[in-house]
Order: sequence, then structure tokens, then C-alpha cells
Amino acid sequence: MPTHLNKIDPYLPDTFQEIQNQGADDLDIESVTDKGVVALPVVIRLAGQDEWVPPAGFEEYARVGNVASGRCTLPGLQQLNLDPRVVSVEASRHAGVEECHVSIPFLRVNQVHSAPISEEGDRALVAVIDSGIDVEHQCFLDASGVSRIVEIWDQRDPAGPAPAAIYPSLKLNYGTVHTAASIRGYATGAAALPAWLGPPVGGGADRRRHGTHVASIAAGRAAGAFAGGVAPRAGILVVIPRMTSRASIGYSSSHVEALAYIKEAASKRKLPVVVNVSLGKNAGAHDGTSPLELAFDEFSGGGRLPGLVVVKSAGNERGRNGHARLSLGSMSRDELTWDASNVARNEDVLEIWFKACDELRFRLHDPAGSPPTAWVDWSAPGTNGTFANSSNTYSLNYSRYHVDNGDSQLLVVIRRGVAPSIQPGGWKLEVESGTVYSAGQLDAWVERDDSRAIAFTSHLNEEMTLSIPGSARCVIAVGAVNSVLPSTNTRSSSYGRTRDLREKPDVVAPGEAIMAAEAGNPTGAIAMTGTSMAAPHVAGMVALLLSRVSKKPGSPTLPNAAQVRAALTQLTQHYSGQFTVSRGYGLPDAEKFVKAFD
Repeated sequence: MPTHLNKIDPYLPDTFQEIQNQGADDLDIESVTDKGVVALPVVIRLAGQDEWVPPAGFEEYARVGNVASGRCTLPGLQQLNLDPRVVSVEASRHAGVEECHVSIPFLRVNQVHSAPISEEGDRALVAVIDSGIDVEHQCFLDASGVSRIVEIWDQRDPAGPAPAAIYPSLKLNYGTVHTAASIRGYATGAAALPAWLGPPVGGGADRRRHGTHVASIAAGRAAGAFAGGVAPRAGILVVIPRMTSRASIGYSSSHVEALAYIKEAASKRKLPVVVNVSLGKNAGAHDGTSPLELAFDEFSGGGRLPGLVVVKSAGNERGRNGHARLSLGSMSRDELTWDASNVARNEDVLEIWFKACDELRFRLHDPAGSPPTAWVDWSAPGTNGTFANSSNTYSLNYSRYHVDNGDSQLLVVIRRGVAPSIQPGGWKLEVESGTVYSAGQLDAWVERDDSRAIAFTSHLNEEMTLSIPGSARCVIAVGAVNSVLPSTNTRSSSYGRTRDLREKPDVVAPGEAIMAAEAGNPTGAIAMTGTSMAAPHVAGMVALLLSRVSKKPGSPTLPNAAQVRAALTQLTQHYSGQFTVSRGYGLPDAEKFVKAFD
């Protein structure tokens, strides 16, 4: 099979080849069909939104606008490449995970809860796509002791029923939907808590910890040590995404499918919904053009559909040395270097983006002193092989006029091969230019996992470190600060702008040592730091706004994502109209914001 197909993310054929070489033992249950055929999760961009019949070898799971997600075999990949309706096929990449009594008044939310506004979000849904939730925590109960979690789709649990059994319009035939009635039983102890939703067995980390904390900030009631969140009467909808153990597979498809499910679940209940996403990834051009970013934008109809809003954490990538920027003039040479740790993993993935008019070529060196790879350039856009001394495998794929944005992309994938690990030490990518017609700027990102095993050691740049899909056009991206004035960004809060120079993040919110609900302790609280904690403050505020507008007499027209973003960014505290890459337009003012559409 060719190393690069015109429409196909080169990561995909390389991954099929790797599975053929190494086996599929570490693939998750969704990646192997009942006939034992490997089918990887993919995201497809179509030429339009009209009816499309998928080819054999691809099973469609969800459609959001002109973006489809599903599972694809190797023959199916070849058929998709030949389909005139298919614009691009992207690998579904992996992502890493990340005192309300102070942060709530800091954003003036207490003014919204009290008279004369007296709004607590009871006519809106907060949807949380996260690692899990502790349904037994008392902050998720209403005043009468009934759980406010209206539904949970656990994509990991094979028991069923799947969403398609509950919502016939969906094609999502995997995972388990827990209904409100079931959740009430779990919360009160009347029904046994399913193992997938319960605490870890064998002393492992509690996967519910992050999602419980995030959901409580957005929509928790006061309970025990927890002072209460932003929209304490909102309904709560939860999706627990399934991402495979193989690095860089699973994020995009799981989240596109989550959006399709959330939209249907909210529509059935005739309630507006704000989606909080506190997980992200680095792969992509960070310019809003990737299929994942387009799907997030299409959830809200490009920002135009009323009552559908997405809030995303800006990311905790600043200071992690995961973004580098270098510039070359004509007939020049430079090196991009990074350090690889000895953390066990299967692969390292890097993306380099630059203007398609510039003549550039690249070759890769390993730390073990093996002969370098062949050069890749316009005339030789792909190479792959094995480093002699380290036994690691490599592939370099150069895509000129990339289908996402017309720019050029170099995708570098390093795998351990037959070696026990990826070679630790200093790696180097040589870059040489011919004629450069633009400013000659190259932006490189590391696709990280939780181990953060690699970091650039040259051309480091803290800007453009937003995690995707925070760079999408209609998604509200939120950075993190502490809860005092003058406020300071948390050390790792990602900076903007986007690669196409749009203004992101939009705002900042408290994310430093936020005390919120603790999984495994029904009335407990724990302090956590990150933009994951900042985003749900804003998501909760959006729920308050949507709920308030929903209560207007008659049939009120709910604001759309574009209107919500405008009000949020233009009604901040101490508003000056000035954007900064660290703070966007500053701290939201909940009181002004919630009254924006009165």
C-alpha cells in the first residue's frame, strides 16, 4: 500500500502496517470487529451534507454537519480515497486528561443566584464530556434528594443498551446509556452501582476524579465540604469517551459521536445545552480547519443554531515545550530538536505546518547515531524505515496543499519497532530551504499523551499552545487564572492566538486550586488546578444565561453560540476592548452576562 494516499491521513496506513507487524493486542474492543478484522476509528470530512452511502469497509457511527465518524478497515480506507464525496479522512487522535466559595463571587455569580435575578440554571442542560462521574456525590442531587444527572453514555461499557436503542435516529451501537431512573437508583443505593461507573478495583487511579470535579464546578449544589457550583439546578448530561490504549487513537471519533448524542438527548428534552470539554489534543494546524474542529463548529450550526454552545478549556500546554516555531529564509538551514524520555510508550507523533509555496526538505536523526532518513520534499513526499542503531521505525510524510487548509504538513511518526522502547535522548529534524516565498515560518507541535514523554529543546514558543478543539471558530476557549485581583494566569494555561491569528482564548476564569467535588467521597471536596477547572465556570454561566432566556414569556428565541460568545467577551469585568494572547478579553462578569438578552 502506498505510504500516502491523497485524501488519507498518512498516520492511518502507517498504523495498519504497524498493527500487521506488531499485532493488535493493545487495541480496544471497538477497534476489532466480531470477525477479527481491524477497524480503526476515523473522522471523515464530506463535500456536503446531503445523503451519502458509505463504501464497504467503513461503518458510520455519527454525523455532525458534513463530518462523519466511524470505524474503517484497510480496504475501506482505500475505497474512501476513491470516493468523490470524501474530502479527507483523519485518524482519530488521543488526548490527555487535566475554593468555589471564592471563585463564584469572583465572577459575580453570587449576584445571579440571589434576588432580583435568582437564576440557578433549572431550564438548561450542562453536558460534560469527561473521564467519568461519581453519581453518588451529593452535589449532583436536587433539593429533594433526586439526582439531577439526566443520562450518562459510557462509551467504554459494552453491556448496553447503546444510544441507538434509546434514540433511533442515531447509529451509535456501542457503549451503555444509563437513564435517569437507573441513575436515581445508583445515587440512593437502591440499585447496585455498575462496575464501569464505580470506584477503581485494585488500587488504580479513580477515573471519575477529573469529571466529577469538572461537573461539580459547572452544575454542583453545595454538599458537605463543597460550597456549590455555578448552575446548581441545571440538568447534567454526561458522556464518558472511550479512547484506545494505543496512543493517538480515539479522541476525535469519541468526541464527534458524543456531540451527536448530546444534541439528540437535549432535543428530546426540549432544553438548551452547553457542552463542557476539558480534554484536548495537539494534533492539527490549530487554525480551525481540521475535521474535529469543523465538527465542533457544526454542532452549533456554525454558531447560528439557538441554544447550542460548546465551552473548551484552553489547555495546559504552556511551559510544556510542546510547540516550536522557526523561520527560514531562502537557501538556508536549521534544526528542530527535541528530547525523548525513557517513559514506556509505543510511538511519538509530531506535526509541522507551513505555507505550501515554500520549498523545504526534511530528514530525521535518532539519538543513537544511526544514518539519517532520506530527505522528504515536494518530489519525494514520503519515506519510512528502521533506524539501524536504535531499531526504532519511522515515517515522514510531506503533504503539500493539505486538504484541510491548503498549507503544507510534515507528519513525523516514530515507533519503537522491535526495540523495547523509543530511543531516549536528543532527536533532530534537519530543515533546508530552497526558495522561500512567504515569511518562512514553521510551527511544530508534539502530539502528547499523559506521560509528556517528549519536549522540544530548540525554537520554543509559548504562543499557539491552545489544545484542539479550543481553536475552533465557534467554541468558547477559556484560560485559567487565580481568584485575586490583579489576577495571574496559572503557570501552564495555554496562550493564543490560533495559527490563522484569530483571537483565542476568549476569556479566562478561576482555575488555581479550585476546591470542588471529590470522587469517592459523597460530601467531600478536593483542590485541583488547570484550565479544566476554568472552563466549567464559564459553561455554568452559559447554562444560567440559557435558562434565564428560556423562562421569558411566550416562545423565546434562545441566543446562539455566536451571540453568547459576543456577550461573554464584551461584558467582561474591566472591559477595555483589548485582546491579549494570555487572557483573551479578561474575566467574565456573570451578572452583566446573564442579563445580556433581557
